[in-house]
Amino acid sequence: MQSRSASRGSRSLKKEIPVLLDRDDIQDVLPVFLEYPPKKVLGILYSALLSPRKLVKWHAVTAVGLVTAELARKEPEQGRIVMRRFMWTLNDESGGIGWGSPECMGEIMARHEQLALEFHRILFSYMAPGSSGSDNFLEYLPLRRGAFWGTARIAQVRPEVARKAWTRIESALEHETDPEILALICLYLRCTGEDLSLWAGLTPGNKVLDLYWDQKLQSIQAATLCRD
Repeated sequence: MQSRSASRGSRSLKKEIPVLLDRDDIQDVLPVFLEYPPKKVLGILYSALLSPRKLVKWHAVTAVGLVTAELARKEPEQGRIVMRRFMWTLNDESGGIGWGSPECMGEIMARHEQLALEFHRILFSYMAPGSSGSDNFLEYLPLRRGAFWGTARIAQVRPEVARKAWTRIESALEHETDPEILALICLYLRCTGEDLSLWAGLTPGNKVLDLYWDQKLQSIQAATLCRD
């Protein structure tokens, strides 16, 4: 038996999915995304990552993670293909920018253990220069913020995997001054169980950030994330 949405055309889905994403609370409608053919819905969600509306973009990240994780449970190689697609968009040779790609990678790995085990090092390598010759460091600040968000998201669910990012985090702390990245590092430290009192020097300032967390877009003062 086909799923309720399997027979819907692309035009119908392109209209319906943005409406589902443009809600304050995405949790109630997340199961609906699993009723769509996964490859078709992912294509539409990729476009939604470019939305000028922050809420739509971030809810698209959540939906991509959910749909890809479910796809990977049924067809593991298809999950890997999605991850490689995001990696490609962050490659200079792709000719694109890769908006939302590191965030989606983190969300997918938070939801799927095997993909986290296979791909976590790639995401972590985007955050800071490595000691080896080849380097994936994202020099473009908005993309790099996404890599830190994705790493913190993994830490929220899989702290044992996220702790493997520690050398990159240490390296980032030597040169990062961006309030959002410093706040995300504090969020990472919280999620991995670090004692924040040991990081008194980590001061992102009082800038108010629009931070997407727990599937909600929140306005939060950066410094509050670095306090016990």
